Amino acid sequence: MKIAISFLLTLMVMMLPGYTHAQYLSADDSDKEAIELLTAAAKKFSDKPSQVRFVLKISYPGQEKMVTDGTLYQSGKAYHLDLKEYAIFSDGTTRWVYLKGPNEINIYNESNGQDWISPQDFLLLHTSDELVLSLIGDRQDGITIIEGKPLEGRFDYYSKFTIGVEQGNLKYIHALSSDGSRQEMSISRVIYPEQLDTQKLFSFQKENYPGVYVEDLRLD
Repeated sequence: MKIAISFLLTLMVMMLPGYTHAQYLSADDSDKEAIELLTAAAKKFSDKPSQVRFVLKISYPGQEKMVTDGTLYQSGKAYHLDLKEYAIFSDGTTRWVYLKGPNEINIYNESNGQDWISPQDFLLLHTSDELVLSLIGDRQDGITIIEGKPLEGRFDYYSKFTIGVEQGNLKYIHALSSDGSRQEMSISRVIYPEQLDTQKLFSFQKENYPGVYVEDLRLD
């Protein structure tokens, strides 16, 4: 579950042949065209509140693929991720991870990117100085493929990201991990609500969850 949470939020495969790590030493080696495409696509998420519906597929070597639907709400630095087994609330400062089965909530400081990859981190991969982005080309269905090769740093758990952009919109983000597991997030619909219930979506209200067990894991 930790891998799944990191991938997403680490929001948002077709594993094409990659390039070798030795060819690229820093983010400065990224293709300008790839950066421009992702910048334009991400701007649609960052300029206003959004509701992103997606399908998440997770597979491990030798195991059956797990498939689930999910919804990501975001507004500025605040976000809310809702999946079948758990939900995440964040107001940009505090993060609440709610495990639905055991009715348990774990509270963390939002970590400024040290030990946590938030949905915004995945939607803004093009801004990271720990990835080299390469424009691969267009598929026959019109989707433009961009690959991200992690350098040493926050994304070094992953071997490769494959990002699909269709008509200027982010279509999917697929990730291949160093242990051979794969996470595939395909965006099915994006809605831009006029307003969001920020209290309900971006902070955990204990009174709405009778009997919930709370564990505060904040360091201060």
